[in-house]
Amino acid sequence: MVISTIFHCGAALQLSQSSAMEKLSLYRSAFQTAEGYRDDVVRRLGQGHAGAATAEWNQQRFWLWAVDRAIEHVEGKVFWHECGRRNFSRVSQRPELETAIRKLRKLQNRLMVDGLPTFKQKEEILRELARCANLLLE
Repeated sequence: MVISTIFHCGAALQLSQSSAMEKLSLYRSAFQTAEGYRDDVVRRLGQGHAGAATAEWNQQRFWLWAVDRAIEHVEGKVFWHECGRRNFSRVSQRPELETAIRKLRKLQNRLMVDGLPTFKQKEEILRELARCANLLLE
């Protein structure tokens, strides 16, 4: 078995790769990643920021993280149990999903780079992000 470490938001997650596809849990991974983010903020800014870090993860970072996991699943890179077997590696069966993935990446980038979009702009971006993400999973 090969063990690889992925660093995401300051947290190290270990994923094992074996001949049989391991079922990973989005819930468990999200919790671990959120804890890692909170711990990183606490290390840098102090314990008093733990609650704010958790709130920021839940409000600002979770959905972008979840979209990345759905893309991994649809591309066949990682099998996430909650995304379902039917959706795993669908890009090879439905090439039009590549267009949706490219659009999702652009929308994610806009949310991270655009600084402070107006509420209306952010709402429009999130609506389109949700529409494209829903195309990935049936």
